[in-house]
Amino acid sequence: MSQRPPDPIPFPSDRVQRGAPQPPPGQQQQQQPSGPVIYSASGQPMRRVQQTPPAPPPAPVPIRQTPPPSQREASPELDQPQGLEGHTAAVIDSTDATFAQDVIQRSHELPVIVDCWAPWCGPCRILGPILEKLAYERDGQVQLVKVNTDENPQVAQALQVEGIPAVFAFVGGQLVNKFVGAIPEEQVRAFYDSLIPSEADIKAAEGYRMMQENQIPIARLHFEAALEENPDHEPAGVGLAAILIRMGETERAAELANRWPNHPMSKSVLTSMELTAALDGYEADEIRQAVAANPDDPMARYRHGCLLAVESQWIEALDEMLESVRLDKTAGDEAARKTLLGIFGMLGDDQPVVAEYRKKLGRLLF
Repeated sequence: MSQRPPDPIPFPSDRVQRGAPQPPPGQQQQQQPSGPVIYSASGQPMRRVQQTPPAPPPAPVPIRQTPPPSQREASPELDQPQGLEGHTAAVIDSTDATFAQDVIQRSHELPVIVDCWAPWCGPCRILGPILEKLAYERDGQVQLVKVNTDENPQVAQALQVEGIPAVFAFVGGQLVNKFVGAIPEEQVRAFYDSLIPSEADIKAAEGYRMMQENQIPIARLHFEAALEENPDHEPAGVGLAAILIRMGETERAAELANRWPNHPMSKSVLTSMELTAALDGYEADEIRQAVAANPDDPMARYRHGCLLAVESQWIEALDEMLESVRLDKTAGDEAARKTLLGIFGMLGDDQPVVAEYRKKLGRLLF
């Protein structure tokens, strides 16, 4: 049987529902990221930055040791840190009331760094100007948000700040990195740079946006361009693998997917190819006739399930796979069980159908 593998899911972000017709592509609601933030096809940030290399910083000042107001007023040298002038977009102050807008919402457009400080904190006076200078250097690429913890205790509590200075990084609405204490400038610079997308990141992000809009040829161009920038760029590689499997270029798709076999998109691509491989040498009518003639044959039910999956009849395919497991879970080296798990990955754990059929499979196995 010659038929291209089914599309990896989401492609775009469909939903598999019982008895519910799929909406036309033009009417599907898409989550489209803005700015350079890197997202997966499911709308989640694709990468998590690593902690800055831990050189022992000076001990942070415990936030609970706040001097009384009279003492602070008597110390004019501990004024609020001053930054450069004329770059209001690079550095802003935030409060308990505006934190969600200034940080969480803004981080969907570009990385946001939060500096938790206080006017009386000596290490804050060392770190603050460094954070501001580097934010000005990267004006438009990153947003520095300063929060006075004395005046905004709700933010400090939400971030579980116990010592200052404390610095947090947000991307796509999620906390992705942090450090505490006045670390050297070169480490602060590395902290900033780890948050700013590379050219390959930006091109891959555009590829995923085009994939969500079902602009497959354009998405391919973006992924190819990202791989030209960085041949080891995993998001671009697995995204291109998903594109190629849809376009019938299975050999290169398999090569890319096998380079990053643990990535969910790679697993989806490889499962798609396994479904087609299970049908090799069989015609569709032959498979249907075999299961009708011998419904108690677990391998006949398994191949019928593969055929239904290739035809994107996902619910019926899952039912056939479950029936194969029920008849003989060891048939074909547990082919039905393994393929079911692969299909679950293709459909996505956010699908209610996947949760339902995982439970059904569990009851059959245990």
